[in-house]
Amino acid sequence: MDVFAPYEQAEQQDQTKQKAQQHTANRAQTFDAAMRAAVDGLMAQPQGRVLLRWLLHLCRNFSAEDVGNAPESCQSSRLFYAEGQRMIGMRLMRLMQQANPGHLPRLLQTKENDVHDLDTF
Repeated sequence: MDVFAPYEQAEQQDQTKQKAQQHTANRAQTFDAAMRAAVDGLMAQPQGRVLLRWLLHLCRNFSAEDVGNAPESCQSSRLFYAEGQRMIGMRLMRLMQQANPGHLPRLLQTKENDVHDLDTF
């Protein structure tokens, strides 16, 4: 029996783990680049900007949730749902900001939206 075998196996396992982590990091970078390119593509077209505005509108990023006269048992679930929507909207806004810091200010210029009523979609 080789007395160094356990040490060699541990070293090989460490190398395998490092390769797997590096592969995962490369895939994440590739995915991130693809998402940024998709946002750039949407921002390049008026229809894409309308779509992004509509998504942000649906996510209610710029409005507060009013629970009104809802029973107390329903209030927390409504708030959790609304916060989930906002989280998606905030992730979308962060993605736009990462793709190009000029995207978000351009998107918030609503002159293009004057022909579209987002509440009807």
